[in-house]
Amino acid sequence: MTTKLIHAVTVSESLSFMDGQLRYLKDRGFDPKALSSKGPGFEEFRTSEHVEMLELPMDRGISPLHDLQSLARCIALFRREQPLVVNASTPKAGLVVTVAARICRVPVRIYTMRGLRLETTAGWKRNLLLTMEKVAASSATHCLAVSDSLRERAIEFGIAGEQKISVLGKGSGDGFDVARFQPTPEIEAAGNELRERYKIRKDHVVLGFVGRLTKDKGVNELVSAFKLLSLDNEQLRLLIVGDYEDDDPVEESVKWEIENNPKITKTGFLPDPVAYYHLMDIFVFLTKREGFGNVSIEAALCGLPVVASDVTGARNTIVDEQTGLLVDPENLQEITKTIHRLIASDSLRARFGEAGREWASTHFSNEVLWKELDSFYKNCLGESLVPAGELN
Repeated sequence: MTTKLIHAVTVSESLSFMDGQLRYLKDRGFDPKALSSKGPGFEEFRTSEHVEMLELPMDRGISPLHDLQSLARCIALFRREQPLVVNASTPKAGLVVTVAARICRVPVRIYTMRGLRLETTAGWKRNLLLTMEKVAASSATHCLAVSDSLRERAIEFGIAGEQKISVLGKGSGDGFDVARFQPTPEIEAAGNELRERYKIRKDHVVLGFVGRLTKDKGVNELVSAFKLLSLDNEQLRLLIVGDYEDDDPVEESVKWEIENNPKITKTGFLPDPVAYYHLMDIFVFLTKREGFGNVSIEAALCGLPVVASDVTGARNTIVDEQTGLLVDPENLQEITKTIHRLIASDSLRARFGEAGREWASTHFSNEVLWKELDSFYKNCLGESLVPAGELN
C-alpha cells in the first residue's frame, strides 16, 4: 500500500517550485498528488509529473469570504482523499491547507516556508502576515524552511519553536538540475548570437541580474552602483534579465536609466535564462529579503562569482570570500567597493566562480534535496505512528 501525499501551493504558477519532486517521490513508494488553483502551468505539471491534480480555488490577496470558501472546499477534499501527508507552501495555501489538514486530522501536516513577506512590510499588514504565519505553523505538525537563515528568522518572530522547524540539507525548495547549467556547444553558440545581438564584446566586463525588477530585489541600488562604477570603466556593462512589476515598482529615474543607458541591456522575462548567465562576468543580487535565492545558485552553477546581500535567505547561497562576497544591500559605498574588487581581478573572479560551481553542484542538486525530503517524510510518518505497512 502506497502512502498518499498531497503537495499544495496557492496558484498553479508556483507548481514549478516542485519540478521533478513528485515524480521522484512516486518512485520512492509514495502516491503523490498536487493541489493548487487552476491556471497557467496546471495541466503542464500534470503531464510532466505524471500525477493527479487537485483543483482548489484560492485568492493570493486578502479575501476573508473567499478564504472561508476555500477552507470548506479543502476540508471536503481531504475527507475524500484521506492523505497521510500534506505539505503546503506559499502564504495562502500555507494557511488554508494546513488548517484544513488539522481539522481533518491528517497525521503529518507540513508547512514549508519559502520566505517571509512580513520582513519588508510594516504596520497592520506586517501584523496580519505574522498572524497568518503563526496560524499556519501551529496547524502543522512539522515546518520546513528553505534556508538556515529563514529558519532563524522564523524562530525570532515566534512563528514556531526551533524543534519544529527543519531545513533539508543546506537549503532550497527543490534543488537544481545541475547539468542544465553546464557549458555546452549549444549554449556557446547561443551566447555568440546573443553577444552579437546585444553588442557585448569579449573585452567587456558584464554585471548581471536575473529576477523581478522591484525595489525589494535591490534594482535601485544595482543601477546606482553600476552608474558610479561605469564612470571610471568604459568596458563595464549591465545585463538585466527580468521585467518590471507594478507591485513594489522601481524608482522612475531608475527605470529611465535602464531604458536609456546604452551600457545597460534589459531583456525582459525569459523562461530559460541559462545562456544569458554565461554572458555575465559577475552576478549581483542585492535583494532585501529572500527565502533562499535560487538565482545565486543558478549563477554559481554557471561558474560566476556572486555578490549577494547579507540578508535572510540570500546569505545562504554563497560562501563569503570563497564563492562570492556578501554586502549590506542598503550601503551603496560598500556595494560599489565590493563589485569593483571583482572587476579589478580576473583571477579572483575565476577562483570564486570555480569554487562556486563545485560547491553548488555538491550541495544543491535535485537528487540531494529529494533524497533529504524522502527521508524527512518517512521520519515524520514514523513519529506519527502510522502503521508500518503504510510506510513502504
